[in-house]
Amino acid sequence: MRILFFAYTEHSSLSEFINNPKTKLSWVDALLGELRNNQSISLAVAIPINSDQLEKDQKDNIKLYGLPNPKERNIFKKTYNKLIYATESVKINSYINTVVDDFNPDLIQIFGSENPFGLIIPELSTPVIMHIQGFLLVGQRKYFAGISRCEQFMYSSLKDLIFLRGSFNGYFTFRNRAKVEEKSIAGCKYFMGRTNFDKRIISLLSPKSTYYHCEEFLRNAFFEKQWNFPLGKEIVCISILNGTTYKGVDLLIETSMILKKHTSFTFKFKICGVSSNDEFVEMLKKKYKKDDSFENIEFLGKLTAAELVDQLCNSNFYVHPSYLENSPNSVCEAMALGMPVITTKVGGVDSIIQDAVEGLVVQEGDPYSFAAAIVELTNNYMFAESLGKKARERAISRHNPKSLVANILTIYENLINEYGRKGLS
Repeated sequence: MRILFFAYTEHSSLSEFINNPKTKLSWVDALLGELRNNQSISLAVAIPINSDQLEKDQKDNIKLYGLPNPKERNIFKKTYNKLIYATESVKINSYINTVVDDFNPDLIQIFGSENPFGLIIPELSTPVIMHIQGFLLVGQRKYFAGISRCEQFMYSSLKDLIFLRGSFNGYFTFRNRAKVEEKSIAGCKYFMGRTNFDKRIISLLSPKSTYYHCEEFLRNAFFEKQWNFPLGKEIVCISILNGTTYKGVDLLIETSMILKKHTSFTFKFKICGVSSNDEFVEMLKKKYKKDDSFENIEFLGKLTAAELVDQLCNSNFYVHPSYLENSPNSVCEAMALGMPVITTKVGGVDSIIQDAVEGLVVQEGDPYSFAAAIVELTNNYMFAESLGKKARERAISRHNPKSLVANILTIYENLINEYGRKGLS
């Protein structure tokens, strides 16, 4: 079985194409790691790279394709691309048929519905399944949840505004990709997801499609250790987020302020994946002008899997304040370690964690509920530990690599057979 992946991720195997490789979607790494040694599968991965020509290589039993996607240098074309339409899809998709002809896959899997790969699906004679990550169509309404549109404009530097950089201008790209997403989903007949949330959205946007349920692969590092951090004088809460305003860092700041006002606890919030000098953190510092607003917040920046595990295992609670999610892998990873989790009720979160059984699920955007949940678990740490144990049991069962490989191979086989029976090949 020959499987070709298209992804907008800098997979670690693609270091030949990337000067500073980062694993933006670590679960793609985990999936490839499980599949690449399976004798029944031949794998290929294609990603956009900053190059003028198609690149090809082979590493770790994976054939690699770098799709030419050079950065636009013409300021007028760059402005048009950002404000009007993302023409990168034309550049990238013009090479997709070349890659498909070269690898000759039995099945193509696209990671992410917002990526331009999906636009070419109707032109392909090979079956294509789209792996749902989240929905930018939904996210448009949450983009300015943490910092309003007006605040983002006011707090942006003049240089960023002029050169179309930063969070405020990032919305235009976000909006354009949401348009690409809607068109891509409408043209796709097969989807892979894992929550009630994504299943419902797909049934709305592509009602005649086939939906397959498949859980995500997690990195092995999060199963190798088990959380067992005692309650001390300082309550340590940790989050894994990225540098976007809708991930809820503002909620943690407001939660911190409420805890300082209404409790006598000594506490700290550690935020992984975000640096103190990130643009949107600077915006938050302008929004929350009090000198002590960030007193209990520590930004740790981007960490390796091993460093994340170490930080998580030395914290009391995993807290996830996001305004926009489908099924956050960071929550699943904390569950795999057996950590007590507090998360907001957004997207597909209620499909991965059961409130008051495997963690606490609180109202999105409500710092009082978040603070109260932290107080509840601090005052009843035995309950917190029991939540963590049950969360670990569910995560180990849900993300079992052997079961996931068996499931995904079954999905591949069923899809290829169904596609063939319909006479579409």
